[in-house]
Amino acid sequence: MSLEIIYGKSGTGKSTYIFNEIARKVEDRRKNRKFAKKIYIITPEQFSFTAEKKLMDTIKTNAITDAEVVTFNRMAYRIINETRRADSQTLSACGKSMLLFNILLDKKKELKFIGKSNENVELVSKQITEFKKHGITTNILEDTMKKTEDEYLKAKIQDMLTIYEKYDEQISNQYIDENDCLSILAMNLDKADNFKKCDIYIDEFVGFTKQEYEIIRALLKNENDIHITVCTDDIDMGTNPDTDIFYTNKNTLDKIFQIAKQEDIKIEKPVLLDKNYRFKVPELKHLEENIYAVPYKKYTNQIKNIELFLAKNQYSEIEHIGAEIVKLVRDHGYRYNEISVITKDLEGYASLCKVILNKYHIPVFIDEKKDLNQNILVRYILAILNIFAQNWTYESVFEYLKTGFIQIDSMDINLLENYCLKWGIRGKKWYQEEWNFYNESDDEKEKILHVRNTIVPPLLKFKEELINKKDVKGITEAIYNFLIENEIDKKLEQKIIELTEIGELEKAKEYETSWKVIVDVLDEMIYIFGDKKITFEKYADILKIGLGNSGLGKIPASQDQVIVGDVDRSRSHKVKAVFIIGLNDGMFPSVNRNEGFFNDKDREKLKNEGTELAKGILEKLYDDNFNIYKAFTTAEEKLYLLYSSSDMQGKALRPSMLINKIKKIYPMLQEQSDVIERRSEILNKKTTYEELIVNLSKLKEQDSIEKLWYYIYDYYQKNSEWNEKLKQSLKGLEYTNIPDKIDQNNIDRLYGNTLITSISKLERYRSCPFSYYLQYGLKIKPQEELKIQTLNTGTFIHEVIDEFFGTVREVGIKLEEITEEQLSEIINKIIDSKLGQNKNYIFTSTAKYRALVIRLKKIIKKALKYIIGTIVQSRFKVLGTEVEFGEKGKYKPIRLTLEDGKRIEIIGKIDRIDTAQGEDGKYLRIIDYKSSAKNIDLNEVYAGLQIQLLTYLDAACKEEDLMPAGVLYFSMLEQMIKSDKRLEQEEIEDKIRANFKMKGLILADVKVVKLHDKNLQNGNSALVPAYIGKDGELSEKKTSGVTAEQFKDLQKYMYTIIKQISKEILGGNIDLKPYYKDKKTPCKYCDYKSICSFNMGGCENSYNYIDKKSKEEILSKLAKGAPVCDNF
Repeated sequence: MSLEIIYGKSGTGKSTYIFNEIARKVEDRRKNRKFAKKIYIITPEQFSFTAEKKLMDTIKTNAITDAEVVTFNRMAYRIINETRRADSQTLSACGKSMLLFNILLDKKKELKFIGKSNENVELVSKQITEFKKHGITTNILEDTMKKTEDEYLKAKIQDMLTIYEKYDEQISNQYIDENDCLSILAMNLDKADNFKKCDIYIDEFVGFTKQEYEIIRALLKNENDIHITVCTDDIDMGTNPDTDIFYTNKNTLDKIFQIAKQEDIKIEKPVLLDKNYRFKVPELKHLEENIYAVPYKKYTNQIKNIELFLAKNQYSEIEHIGAEIVKLVRDHGYRYNEISVITKDLEGYASLCKVILNKYHIPVFIDEKKDLNQNILVRYILAILNIFAQNWTYESVFEYLKTGFIQIDSMDINLLENYCLKWGIRGKKWYQEEWNFYNESDDEKEKILHVRNTIVPPLLKFKEELINKKDVKGITEAIYNFLIENEIDKKLEQKIIELTEIGELEKAKEYETSWKVIVDVLDEMIYIFGDKKITFEKYADILKIGLGNSGLGKIPASQDQVIVGDVDRSRSHKVKAVFIIGLNDGMFPSVNRNEGFFNDKDREKLKNEGTELAKGILEKLYDDNFNIYKAFTTAEEKLYLLYSSSDMQGKALRPSMLINKIKKIYPMLQEQSDVIERRSEILNKKTTYEELIVNLSKLKEQDSIEKLWYYIYDYYQKNSEWNEKLKQSLKGLEYTNIPDKIDQNNIDRLYGNTLITSISKLERYRSCPFSYYLQYGLKIKPQEELKIQTLNTGTFIHEVIDEFFGTVREVGIKLEEITEEQLSEIINKIIDSKLGQNKNYIFTSTAKYRALVIRLKKIIKKALKYIIGTIVQSRFKVLGTEVEFGEKGKYKPIRLTLEDGKRIEIIGKIDRIDTAQGEDGKYLRIIDYKSSAKNIDLNEVYAGLQIQLLTYLDAACKEEDLMPAGVLYFSMLEQMIKSDKRLEQEEIEDKIRANFKMKGLILADVKVVKLHDKNLQNGNSALVPAYIGKDGELSEKKTSGVTAEQFKDLQKYMYTIIKQISKEILGGNIDLKPYYKDKKTPCKYCDYKSICSFNMGGCENSYNYIDKKSKEEILSKLAKGAPVCDNF
């Protein structure tokens, strides 16, 4: 028995050396079997397939019986099956996570640092794995806790000890933790005859855990000859880890030598391999010698086989890789499996590699573990669990419907989804209550109820079955039976067939594997928990944890694929070309701040107490540097180094320090880049077509492009397969979000010869013509949700106030005599009655909205108190509320005729009209109730944004043959009083009254002002925006008023601008031109901004800027008959 070390730097042929040795020994055994030894090659799990292939390639005889590739885990399972532990169930990572989650739930009151979240399950699982790999038992951990004087560390150890003890207790004599397998192997190797007196070669390891060191010790004691390959330049222990790239490997060697000495094992003379066989070109050989050398030597010759590429972003990194791989295969005869892509951010690059390399028709294998939670079958199961555990939430039900396992048309699902959002269908509303229908058609109602009746009964039946299941086994069997009864396995098989037929072999394989994985998880639930009593909610949480920790491992679909892998797992043999991507600061080397449950300080203290855990961040950095060295020295012929100037969001990125080192070692190396100018290449039809479109797009900014692209354009134009796509792409190049004028025929079909509209719609057009067209022309509606908007409360308040005045008139109560008790009683009856109406269902749909109704009652009562005050304290009387302009309204529609003979018919509703008798005639005013603060802005009036009240005032005055007294807004906002001192009740009332003061525009006539406020002699009016001086005259500055002549000018202008707006609508103008005034635009709250994609500064978009003019300037323009304000 002996120990032999074979060492050398990267590319010196260590693996080749041992396989040649094995081949020679196998040949000797064939000649003389009497003295031959069994040969084993032990490799890490990820390299076992490569080793088996190399063994078959090297040995030409019956190699399977003479030599065998194994891993430590395979050896462990073999030993376990041969010993008394064969009847024990090995606990998978999934089972372990479920068991630990259950422990965290049970022990949560005892734990100080650890909660029950999925992240903490992973944290605890990793920590227990670390304990087991480093031989730390619960007894050792308890002794360490007693020794430590650090109370904070002691508390952390106590948490972990509580979980660790419970975990070991629950798996003892029943399960084997997968991390205990190696310990079992080490303890039982002395009984394993098939691992005695053998030749054992250990290859491709970069370090060993404590368990693996103990296995090596046991193998040495079994009279085996052990041969270990180590990547290092020397076997002597280094002294400076910061400058010695092989420091950790030398440390590993030192530990192996110590084991050999302790067991009195003969150490053979180490075999040094100092000739490099890997590198076929001098640039790469020079790189291996200098990448981490201090000092380094510069390479001054011509560089042909190292390429440095600065990409615009990660997307263009992979685009460049795709183009280069195509050229390597097409022009240099490379096979895809001779090319590797290496990264430190596999998760970030994986999806880009799949999509972009597929475009280049490059077969690719991503060496990643698939997240099972993204699988449709898992999503289906989780959705069912969530429906019951979360009480039929919107999200869980529609996740269930959209997995594709329910035989319902997708359009019907969308219809149901819109309905459920609109009416807030969740919880018991799904299965107990009658559904509310207000404006849905009979056909829509029928489809909605059909979908409901299709999905709800099976789920309710399943829920009934679950209610009777009180243990894990019963619930698990019920879930499995539900899957079978609903033929999920058969539906999955059909999906696999469909995917296979369209060439989605990887996805089909994933679906095929997922069923087995899920059944295994369900089986493991029964193995672990069996008849344990459990609530369904707790069961659902545990199963979710299990599914979340059950990844789908992948194997290459074929042998000839480009392998994309992490730097820590990348293969190092027979790779001609290597692309290292993402060479940016923070990634190469990586900044790993995830220290685990115990941080670096904790680990150092534990080490001093004799309990050594895995490496800390600094030691991992040394390992990281070695892995980077391996990546940079893997390629035999070509090395491509790529980094990005920015990420996908445009944030600037710095290059890795390795980039600067490469530039210094290779001063002649010319960096390529697509940051400033993109290089176009002809590689295949698909990518060449994309390059053609890119080049054609340049014609927008330049006169010509390379002549070659005109020939390529002719090719695609004449190709029937590509012609239609080319036409669509060219349309895309001409795209602008600026809408064309609508064809007159289409406008006539939309509106006819008579435009029936309202003033608010015309204001909306002036606000943004395109938004108006989408809402009122195409009638596009935003998705309705059960959410009370200002519009809902505003409409509700208006209706309540209208009914209040109607009730008062019917009962015959005088406003000046009404008491607060009477007002409250009337309002309560009106609101309670309205809440029973279908259209007001939203106000009673949830507890939150029912609470809002109580608040609304208070607001309405408070507001009405002051509304009555504004009437009682004036000479005005209410003529009508909710007064309509329309065929069936109090007043006829406002009708206008345009120059071309087309007509406009304006309908609408006025909140309140008041009249008062003055000395020189009868006056009329309009009151508008607002749920927000509002005032008349003459700039907006002039721009056509605020013309409603003035238009209605003029029309009502003409209908009643009265004079205009004003237009006023009454704010329905809830009034909050702020004060630095304690206020008396009377002071509070005064402040509230002042806040309820109406705003707007009134006739600037003292006599009319006193009609608005009969108690006003001088000073500020408490009711309207007016001020009378001590001289009895109106203050022009403190009064928001205009003269009778100015009122006429305003009213005349209303009809001018209405005609102008109507002319534009009927003329097909739908300009994308929202207004801009005082940093305010309608875009902020527009439902259609995702459609128009308005972008000031892009696509030639611009605002309609509203100038800020003085009141005098505007009134002067109107007096002179100025044209309509038109900045469009």
